[in-house]
Amino acid sequence: MDYTKDNDADYERLAKLIKGLDVGILINNVGQSHSIPVPFLQTPTDEMLNIVNVNCLGTLKTTRVVAPILVERKKGLILTMGSFAGYMPTPYLATYSGSKAFLQHWSSSLAEELKPQGVDVQLVISYLVTTAMSKVRRTSLLCTSPKPFVRAALGKIGLSGAETFTNTYTPWWSHAAFKWIVENTVGATSSFTIKKNLDMHADIRNRALRKAARDAKKQ
Repeated sequence: MDYTKDNDADYERLAKLIKGLDVGILINNVGQSHSIPVPFLQTPTDEMLNIVNVNCLGTLKTTRVVAPILVERKKGLILTMGSFAGYMPTPYLATYSGSKAFLQHWSSSLAEELKPQGVDVQLVISYLVTTAMSKVRRTSLLCTSPKPFVRAALGKIGLSGAETFTNTYTPWWSHAAFKWIVENTVGATSSFTIKKNLDMHADIRNRALRKAARDAKKQ
């Protein structure tokens, strides 16, 4: 299904498809970011709406369809992908950052609601992974590839560690180390950190625009 459409008929079909199945785990991994970093006031309307529809409404509506099965079983797991952008305010990715912050608060709230009914709810915090959404092609100290990240994420379910939010964990070791360093030095939500994020993403945007201009001249 195309989550950008926010089509109720899609969710109705999903409910029919899983009716009667013994579903034990829901992984909310659908997500969309900006095509390139962009000031909020220059964000295309369709891109802004797609991010909200996919990241927020899509996750909520899918969970509304699947979670009742877990509640009926009195056990199960809901695992939702978060992001450093939801943990640290990120200028030039404002809509995406806000959507991931929304998921953080929603997930922690839902965890307390469903705990008495035997359903575990966890949010996974990730920094960079070499995926189509991140547009990063090469691994590095702070950027792993999908398979090792997934192994780490599945192997550390339930291990919250020293997280700010309950029922949250940062499975990849270098992401967790980077997060700890930021938290214990400059602070994740300090003006210094937010300004650094702005400068970094403004630079990424400028390089992307220059590349697009060079590619356009070649055509």
